[in-house]
Amino acid sequence: MSKLIGLRSQLLLGLLIMVLVATFSVGAISILATRWQVAETKLTDGRILAQALARSLAPALQRPCAAAAGPRSDGRRARTGGCVDLQRVVGGMAAWSRIRRVEVVDRALGRLAQGGTGSRPAEQTLLRQTLHTGQQRFRLLEQGVLAVSSPIGAGAQVSGALWLELDVGQEELRLPALFWVLTGFDALVLVLFVGFVLTRHVVRPVELMQRAALRVTEGDLEARVEPAGAAELVSLAESFNTMTSYLRDQLGRLEHQRQELVVTREQVIHSEKLASVGRLAAGVAHEVGNPLQAIMGLTEMLRRGGLSEQQREDFFQRMQGETQRIHRIVRELLDYARPVEEAVEPVDLEAIVAQSIQLLQPQQRAKQVAVESAGLARMPRAAANAQRLVQVVVNLLLNAADAMSGQGEVTIRGREIEPEQVELSVSNDGPPIPVEDRGQIFDPFFTTKEPGDGTGLGLSVAQSIVESYGGRLVLAEGEQTTFLITLPRWSEEG
Repeated sequence: MSKLIGLRSQLLLGLLIMVLVATFSVGAISILATRWQVAETKLTDGRILAQALARSLAPALQRPCAAAAGPRSDGRRARTGGCVDLQRVVGGMAAWSRIRRVEVVDRALGRLAQGGTGSRPAEQTLLRQTLHTGQQRFRLLEQGVLAVSSPIGAGAQVSGALWLELDVGQEELRLPALFWVLTGFDALVLVLFVGFVLTRHVVRPVELMQRAALRVTEGDLEARVEPAGAAELVSLAESFNTMTSYLRDQLGRLEHQRQELVVTREQVIHSEKLASVGRLAAGVAHEVGNPLQAIMGLTEMLRRGGLSEQQREDFFQRMQGETQRIHRIVRELLDYARPVEEAVEPVDLEAIVAQSIQLLQPQQRAKQVAVESAGLARMPRAAANAQRLVQVVVNLLLNAADAMSGQGEVTIRGREIEPEQVELSVSNDGPPIPVEDRGQIFDPFFTTKEPGDGTGLGLSVAQSIVESYGGRLVLAEGEQTTFLITLPRWSEEG
């Protein structure tokens, strides 16, 4: 990803471009306007000068010129006398710095006098128009050269014309180097000044706010921004500080509420667990009653006496076996009911299912419920809490036994659905859950059992336990009642 241009750099670059464009635009407009004004002035001056010179030459042109002895190179005869004075005057005019060429012609375009450098253009339209109309004509022959054709005389008295070429060069129109130096210096000073102002009053406050916002995103709600810069930035900084204070207060309240919810959740889970223990205890009482009756009978026979040593030994072994059976049942029930340390650990799903089935076996209402398991032997370990997960599976088994009225088959299958997740499915062949109840079976206190037979919290608590480990507990689609427990796979790195 390319590095982004900062606000200061963008503003300075934009300001520099604006200054340069404005400077060159103003300079170009000034130059064009000045050139136009100077050009107009020079044209006017050149025409007035040509007109004045033509008038001054009129007396000299009216004096006759004597014919010379030989012909000129252009076939016309050379003139003398007055023409000598005319040549002297024209030569003096050519000595002026602005005049490049001056020439006097008669009505037949014959050259009477000339001075300066260069030659008359081959195109003599201006001279013909002047001699014909008696009006002054002018034209720019090339850059910086103005040609003016002025009549000598007036009206029918036009006796010739003056051809004048003036140098109206553009040297004085060019801006001196000092102008560009000052322009660059002014632009630099302006950019530096504006850059300093932007840095102090805009960029620096924005950078401070950016760093404070970054600290807030990292969880530091004590970050503050010192109000500085323009009024809008000061207001923004104060709003930022108010926002962080509000967030800190809100998070404090949320944390307090979260702790209260954790306590409430534990209480609800414990209450539901006690309810399950009560349901299990009814079955345990019946299961423990038979061994107790056997022990009481054997004890009575021992008390009466009259038994051989072998019979006494047999009675003692049978009493010990029944006692161990009672001890095992009570221990499993106590292990299930004791408080759980909430810690995620690697859980063997096959062992979880086996322990849950053992807790179900003493139940009188589940005597005719067959529980089968499949696909658990090679299941990867899940990331959960073993005792909590036993509570979830036992709840599903008890619900299944109730749904089948104590008679039927429950199937528990395990499979790896993704590289990161494992799944347990608990199915029973009892009547399906009605369609109108499927959307609310996980709602707290929803139950279809008779009053006193259930709290309506079992599935809700079970779902909450599974979700606390990042898993899901859902009711699968289909006619058969199947609950799916999805749990994250245990990772040694995690």
